[in-house]
Amino acid sequence: MVSIKHVAFLLSASILSTLFPSCNNSSPNTAQLASKTRAGEDSAQSLYRNALAAQQAGKSKRAAKDFRSIFVKYPLSPVAGDSAYRYAKILEKNGDLLEAFDAYDSVVTKYPASSHYAEAIKRQETIAHQVAQGHITSSFIGIKSRIDVSRTTSMLAKVRDNAPRAASADKAQFTIGEIQQTRGSGGTGMARAISAFRKLTRDYPDSPFAPEAQFRIGSILLAQAASGNQDSANLDRAKRAFEDVIIRYPNSKQAKAAKKETSKLASGDIQRSFDVAEFYRKKGQTSSALFYYRETLRKSAPGPLRSQAQSWIQQLGGQ
Repeated sequence: MVSIKHVAFLLSASILSTLFPSCNNSSPNTAQLASKTRAGEDSAQSLYRNALAAQQAGKSKRAAKDFRSIFVKYPLSPVAGDSAYRYAKILEKNGDLLEAFDAYDSVVTKYPASSHYAEAIKRQETIAHQVAQGHITSSFIGIKSRIDVSRTTSMLAKVRDNAPRAASADKAQFTIGEIQQTRGSGGTGMARAISAFRKLTRDYPDSPFAPEAQFRIGSILLAQAASGNQDSANLDRAKRAFEDVIIRYPNSKQAKAAKKETSKLASGDIQRSFDVAEFYRKKGQTSSALFYYRETLRKSAPGPLRSQAQSWIQQLGGQ
């Protein structure tokens, strides 16, 4: 099999010489180029045989070194793609997940015609989610260390972009949002989480992760409001996010939870209207107080708060 590839490689050099009239077989430059091509391929094939022998003998470090040398020094060799894949497999087996991920990425981006292409994508996905789950072990120092948010989300983004139509893409996008939500820094992390979840619902509206992503948007906004940023705009955004869950994914379990949240927000709106009315009444600003008491009346169902608002409307002469 190797000899066939060798012949094909030499034939390609011969074809190139026919494409350029100035580079005929009698040209010293052409002869030199062909000589270098043969020498380079001979070196690649020799390294490949040595690497295979070392791998079969259990000498993984030696095999890894030779496989890497092949696709770095001889990237156009017929055995370069296979070498990159075998190098990645050795790294993954030894626990060097970050290096293995990058090696698999070389297979995906540089050797898309490789028979290992699909498997390389699968291995990238597995490694990225292992990293996202928390800790990985470094084979060099033997301890566990958390990979930073930027590196983790970058790996997940590659999984998404390398196979944008595969089921792995929307899962990776959801995990990006989840990582930003749980491990991102403060308000910036929350903003990036919302952006990631919105991208998922926009680009993958039919994804099984979409209802949860939309619900997370509302939950984050609601949490921000509870932590002190209780402006009406922020609460309105949370309410709209929950309403989108109900409208877009009516049969999901998240829709049921969203209905409960919108009911709570509605109750909160009524209480806020009443509290504002009380503030203006105590300040002696009757017209403003009447406006918010009427808002309370308009929004509320029969109950104590509605009765109090109605009583103050009567007392302030706002019938």
